[in-house]
Amino acid sequence: MKTGIFYGVGVGPGDPELITIKAVNVIKASPVIAVPRSSDKGTSRALDIIKGVLDFGGKELLELPFPMTKDREELVSSRRQAASLVAERLSKGQDVAFITLGDPLVFSTFSYLIPFVRELAPLSGIKAVPGVTSFSAAASLLSMPLAETDERVIIVPAAYELEKVSQALNAADTVVLMKVNRAIDSIIDLIEGAGLAGKAFFVSRAGWPEEEIVTDLMKIRGTKPDYFSMIIIRKNG
Repeated sequence: MKTGIFYGVGVGPGDPELITIKAVNVIKASPVIAVPRSSDKGTSRALDIIKGVLDFGGKELLELPFPMTKDREELVSSRRQAASLVAERLSKGQDVAFITLGDPLVFSTFSYLIPFVRELAPLSGIKAVPGVTSFSAAASLLSMPLAETDERVIIVPAAYELEKVSQALNAADTVVLMKVNRAIDSIIDLIEGAGLAGKAFFVSRAGWPEEEIVTDLMKIRGTKPDYFSMIIIRKNG
């Protein structure tokens, strides 16, 4: 019996016009659309994007819970549970399109499921459809190159280890700080201490109707930025 294919489909950072033709075609052809959900983010932005460009008639929307926790056992358990739901559909010969913001292989929940789906549905194929990343969209807002010639770019999830932020500021020509909402003041302090405040800009919800761009970091000190926020520092900009 033919098994289904598990697709990770990047739908871009938020602007429906940035979803690729290939992503649209894969979603159209897949009978099951898997949607990652967490308890504290409300509705799925990825789902909102494709609802604006696709007809869902006859498709199954499979919501997969991904709790926002650092508990390793809980994370593994939830990912295995989600993978088992996907594997169940694959075993019936149904393709499953797992939609995700940005690119499915860059800080995406899709990547967490790959090893479990391989284990639970070993005969099924796994494919990724690349998408426009949030930091690419953010850089485009100011027409700022992320890298030229031999320049180095480092992408850091800033919410977890500030020491890595400090190291990146010293090591790279361009630094992309993701998930800055949890420690915004400490991050600004590090950027100021490195003498790079004038080389940095803050972007929230790039590509969304409510996107925000701030070129003076002092204006966001003491605030509580949105989860989908980042700071980009380009030394040679």
